[in-house]
Amino acid sequence: MTEYSSIADTSTPNAGRIYDFLLGGHHNFEVDRQTAEQLLQIAPFMPQVLKLIRWFLGEATRRLTSQGFDQFIDFASGLPTVDHIHQIAQPTARVIYSDIDPVTVEYGREIIKDNQNTRFEQCDAGNPEELLNAEFVKDEFGDRRNVAIGFNGIAYFLPDDKLKHALQTLYDWAGDGSKLFMCDADADASDVTEKLKPVFELYARIGQPIYIRSKETLFELAKPWKIDAPGSPTLDEWVGMGETVTQHAMSEWGGEGFYGVILHK
Repeated sequence: MTEYSSIADTSTPNAGRIYDFLLGGHHNFEVDRQTAEQLLQIAPFMPQVLKLIRWFLGEATRRLTSQGFDQFIDFASGLPTVDHIHQIAQPTARVIYSDIDPVTVEYGREIIKDNQNTRFEQCDAGNPEELLNAEFVKDEFGDRRNVAIGFNGIAYFLPDDKLKHALQTLYDWAGDGSKLFMCDADADASDVTEKLKPVFELYARIGQPIYIRSKETLFELAKPWKIDAPGSPTLDEWVGMGETVTQHAMSEWGGEGFYGVILHK
C-alpha cells in the first residue's frame, strides 16, 4: 500500500479530509470522522496544531502580498475555506490550488465557484511537475514566474527522496526572487515519545505514513532554496501566540514542535 492509495476511495480515510473535519469543516465522510475521533483520543490537542498550520498559511500569504506577490501556486491545499490564499491576497491575485485527493479538488472547486482568478487542479505534491508543466499554468501566469509557492503541511507526508525532488523541481521552475513557504515538525526518531507512536501507527494504517525529520535535515533537502527573514520560528511565534502550543506539543510528543519558514530563490 502506498501513502496515496486511498485518494480516490471515499470508503477509506484521507488525511486531507481528516484535517478538514478537525478544523471544523464539513467536506468529509463518515470514515474520515471516525478516524479523526480515534486521532483525538490519542492526541486531543491536534486541532490546535492544525489551526496553527492554517494560520501560518494566512500569515505567510499576508507577508508575501505586502511584498508585491500577486501570483500564488499552492500544493496539498486541502479545502480553501477560512483564511486561505485567495481570501487574503489582493483581489486581482492569481491563485492556483492543488491537491492529490480528487474529492478535495471537486469540493474545492465548489468553494471557489466563479472566482475567475482562482482555480483548483489535481496534483501529487511529491511530483509538482504534473502541475507546473500544464498549459493552464502558463495561461494563468503568462511568462512571469515570480511566484509565491505554498508547500504547507505536506512535507511530513513525503519521504526524503520525494521531498527533495519536489523542492528541487519547484526551485528549477520558479523565477529569481520567487518565494516558498512551508511548515514541518522539528523532530527525529530519537525524540519521539511513546504518546506519539500511536499517531504514526494510525496514519500508517490508512496508507498515509508520516515521515519526521529535524529542521536541519529539511533545510538540507530544500537547498538551493535559501532561508528568508524571519528565519524559522515556531508556528505560535509566527501568529503572535508565544509558544503555548509548542511547549505542550514538546512535552507530550517530544521534538521541538512545528515551525514555519519562508524560503527564497
